[in-house]
Amino acid sequence: MAAILQLVLDGSDRGVALELARQMAELIDALELGPRLLHAEGPSIVRAIRDTIPGRPLACWAETETEADALLQVGVEGLTIPASLSDETLSAIIGRAREAGRRILLDLPTLSDYAVQAERWRMLSPDLVKVPVEVNFREILGGLRGLEIPLAFSGDWSVVQVPWLLLYRPIALIAGPVVTGAPEPKRIVEAIRARMAITPTMSGFY
Repeated sequence: MAAILQLVLDGSDRGVALELARQMAELIDALELGPRLLHAEGPSIVRAIRDTIPGRPLACWAETETEADALLQVGVEGLTIPASLSDETLSAIIGRAREAGRRILLDLPTLSDYAVQAERWRMLSPDLVKVPVEVNFREILGGLRGLEIPLAFSGDWSVVQVPWLLLYRPIALIAGPVVTGAPEPKRIVEAIRARMAITPTMSGFY
């Protein structure tokens, strides 16, 4: 089953976010709304994004139980939560998502403490672990696989890295500011999609 392409929108400008969503409508499989956009616009941005690009799964960043509740109420398909939160907060947010039948994406800012954190991630049992490509994860990728939690690659990866990343069979490639902040983001996404064409069947993650 091939990886999906998920685009992160995380600027504070509503108009820019909606225009990016419109441009990418036919090129991406899922969207993610980051903390800056959500803090600027609140959960109402979810409806605006859905009106602009209907039919795409939508995950949203949440750092508190209150944020998670508000986003679950507007029907997002997934919550992205930073692994740096306390175990108490993570467990509470995950519990709410499970009750609502929604996905949990655990965002790892670093893998430097993998040996210490691996059992913690196993206990939390997220649906997906977002691995930042800018760190050297080759040595511990096997360990992450051993957790039996699906992986996605995020961070500052480039178009030329796509075939190499796909060899590790991630659930998703998650594109962020390197794409959305570029002068011609649509052309970059088109190039990414072209390199993903070797695996045309969409993942069933959502």
